[in-house]
Amino acid sequence: MTTHPTDESALKRILTAAAVLLWIETVVLLGLGAWLAIDIISGLSRSLPAAIALAALVLGAGVWLQFVAKAVPQNHRWARSAAIFWQTCQLAVASASFTGRGANIAIGAALVVASVAVLALLFSKPVIAASRAQLEEKD
Repeated sequence: MTTHPTDESALKRILTAAAVLLWIETVVLLGLGAWLAIDIISGLSRSLPAAIALAALVLGAGVWLQFVAKAVPQNHRWARSAAIFWQTCQLAVASASFTGRGANIAIGAALVVASVAVLALLFSKPVIAASRAQLEEKD
């Protein structure tokens, strides 16, 4: 199955836009991880083991997301799957950001907007067509 040059151009633009949003998420995630690490070093954490675990988890997720953001514009199938997984995780965090102790509607809204935007890009017609073409090449 061959694609038209305009389809490839649209695919490249869509994947680049998704990658830009993923890079923004990566920077925010790594910044949050650094902030958590600074809290640990400065002694502001109530539970040191929990704070270390959370900082390690957030920083690890940030490093992983950096690899995803780098691979999405290269049209790797695994990266699209990973990006979709991350957006669903963000939506879960966003839903918790609207209620409960420490709720922050601005953070929840930002997470929802970013996640929905990336999901819309990754489920767009050119990306789905490229995914199908890659699957057909493997058969």
